[in-house]
Amino acid sequence: MGRVHQRLSFTRRFIAFAVLPFIAGLALAEPNIPGVSSRYDTEGMIDDILDAESEPIRRQERRIEELETERDAWNRIGGYLSSLEESASELFGFRNPFSDRRAGSSDSDTVSARADREAEQRRTTIDVEQIATADVFQSEQLPEDFEVPPGRYEFRVGEESAAFDFPGGTLQDFAETANQRAGDLIEVRSIRDTSQTRVLVFRSRRTGAENRLQFGEDALGFALESGVIEEELGVSFDVSPTPANTVLDDGDRGEAAIVEEELRVGPTASAAIHTEEIALEDNFVLEIELSVINFGEPEYEEPEPPEGPELPDLGAVELDDVRVPFVDSLVEIPEWFPPEPPEEIEDPEILYVLSDGREIALPQLDDTDDFVRVEIPVGEVADQFEGLAVRNRNTFREVRIREARIIDPDRPGEYVPRAALEEAADAVFTVDGVRATRDTNEIDDVIDDVTLELHRPGTATLEIEPDFERIEERVIEFLVSYNDVMTEINILTRTDSSVIDQIGWLEPDEVEAAEERLGRLQGNTTLNQLRSRLQTIMMNPYETSAGNRIRLLSQIGVSTDSRQPGSGLDYNRLRGYLELDEDLFESAVRNEHRALRDLFGRDSSGDGSIDSGAAFEVERYARGFTQTGGLLATRQQSISSSIDRAETEIDRQSERLDRREDQLRREFGEMEGAIDSMEEMRRRLEGLQQNQ
Repeated sequence: MGRVHQRLSFTRRFIAFAVLPFIAGLALAEPNIPGVSSRYDTEGMIDDILDAESEPIRRQERRIEELETERDAWNRIGGYLSSLEESASELFGFRNPFSDRRAGSSDSDTVSARADREAEQRRTTIDVEQIATADVFQSEQLPEDFEVPPGRYEFRVGEESAAFDFPGGTLQDFAETANQRAGDLIEVRSIRDTSQTRVLVFRSRRTGAENRLQFGEDALGFALESGVIEEELGVSFDVSPTPANTVLDDGDRGEAAIVEEELRVGPTASAAIHTEEIALEDNFVLEIELSVINFGEPEYEEPEPPEGPELPDLGAVELDDVRVPFVDSLVEIPEWFPPEPPEEIEDPEILYVLSDGREIALPQLDDTDDFVRVEIPVGEVADQFEGLAVRNRNTFREVRIREARIIDPDRPGEYVPRAALEEAADAVFTVDGVRATRDTNEIDDVIDDVTLELHRPGTATLEIEPDFERIEERVIEFLVSYNDVMTEINILTRTDSSVIDQIGWLEPDEVEAAEERLGRLQGNTTLNQLRSRLQTIMMNPYETSAGNRIRLLSQIGVSTDSRQPGSGLDYNRLRGYLELDEDLFESAVRNEHRALRDLFGRDSSGDGSIDSGAAFEVERYARGFTQTGGLLATRQQSISSSIDRAETEIDRQSERLDRREDQLRREFGEMEGAIDSMEEMRRRLEGLQQNQ
């Protein structure tokens, strides 16, 4: 009993002098608010531990940032190289400016023009007598409240037509509907000419004498009612064949006749239609409905030879019952030869104008399968018309005529505009003295590979020549792209800020961005080699049509130093930037543009493909970087792979830290529980001491 008491006393002293001070120190560390914080600051201790162990993640994040910066730098280089490649290809490819042509006009207000690449260099004089116009008709004044009746409105311009149904409404309603439903063919405007009235203006969208504006269906009645058009008989003389005015003359192969109001003139036959005398104007036309039927050459059958004469029987003499016959007559029959086959005649010259006692031949006629309507400009061949002759000298054709009349094509219909603001007419012009007409003012079939635009009557001289301005623009774009590449390489590979200071074409914001990129790829051998190779290409000589006179870019004003001798050192020369002597360059473009083309791209082997030249070499070298699977793509793929590996490592380290955090929280929780138990033990021991 005494030993137990001694041991208990020893334990109490141990707790009091050894354990209690430790527990008391922990207990006084910080107040504990249940559910909010730990009184031992375990969160802070865990954060410190995790922060120390997260250094591998931060290292990988810094690595990713460096890789992304490098990737951005290569992307930027790639963009500049792509622009350089494209601008270089445009100097020797099928879009090269050296084959472009420009059509300059001495008076572009009269005539302007566009030239295709195939156009020949030439100087041409264009004299515009009249531009092509379209019909523009105006109605009479109509009341503001005029109602356009419902119906189906049709408009015809030349061979085109457009029709729409209109439910009825105001003039403005009608104009809006017409423009919406037939706007490709006509334009209709409703204009308030006074406060109480309106007029309608109909404008055809097709120019040319053949594209006259006509009204159909209910549009015809409305046009008459509103005073847009009026009825007129026009100029027309009927010269159709009738039994009373036609003289027929049969031939040995066929006959001429009128059958059911149709004149039929068979092979070798003739006919003449006589009319009252008609005074012809230059633009009068014979409009005739006819058919020329070709039967084909008939097969000739040779006749059988004649049988010869039949001689009578001469009888006999009888004497003493002896009958002695007479000898037959002897007749010599000549040899028979078959007759020559009849002559076959083919003559397409069939129609003739009867004028002042003469027959004037009209253009030849072609064979037809059926009746066709033919227009013949008789006003160009005669001053008066007295009749029409049909001379069918053909031995195997028949000519048939139904109707014929003389008309004035400028007054073709029975309806004419009452107030024409403009009438449809063809463009009339001369090209180097040769007269021409067209139904449009945009003409692309007079001068090969050149499109003319006629604007007003007058005279202008067109100069078809190389497009010197485009050549200059494309070469300068190439040089700018080249300098952009060299600038970016210098910024990325140098750390001296003077590199940026020496670039005189950067804006302030571009200078600030360049300073951030300065030296990011310092010492990169690929970029250094790229810069060196491009400089070599631009300094190399190339064969041209001008021989030694133009073999170097410096001979056309492109070099790394365009300053006058003695101007001092320019550090830009050392950076590889190209400069331009504008006077020398402009002179080369205008006087040596063929040699200039060779300098940038030339077919030296004659196989039809470019294989030398500065632009060709730059494009080929740059393509090795920019093409699919090229150096840039490989470099970017490698960087992306490194970024992916770094991100994978970050994910792995993050998972490890998550597990480590769970472990620390569990261990610190167990430690706090143990401390709480020890504190509870301390309180109990203190209670025991107080009870003794």
